[in-house]
Amino acid sequence: EKSLLQEVTKLRAEANRPNLSDGEKITLDAKISSALGSIMVAVENYPELKANENVMHLQHTLHEVEEQISAARRAYNQAVTDYNNAIEMIPTNFMASLMNYKRKDVFAIVEEHRQNINVKELFS
Repeated sequence: EKSLLQEVTKLRAEANRPNLSDGEKITLDAKISSALGSIMVAVENYPELKANENVMHLQHTLHEVEEQISAARRAYNQAVTDYNNAIEMIPTNFMASLMNYKRKDVFAIVEEHRQNINVKELFS
């Protein structure tokens, strides 16, 4: 569990870096989502901790944060899709070409992060 907390701390510090590229933000988002899932799996191994009111509140809060992140990701992806369409469609593509606008990447979760977490790997 110590390495898990160190990983979360490292990710948090990395997220606060200025001037992150879009690709770095996407990668960091996937890593943070995976770390939050790992924390919840780690809590499952301690029934007395799981029943603790503070931990239950933390789980509820993390669930809300994940829902908000998911909603923000959907809104961002829609905005990026609209932007990418606009720079490719006539007549806005002429101005986009003159202004050197480039396509943006959408947030996508890597397949390995969509799989169920293997608890044995967390504690070995």
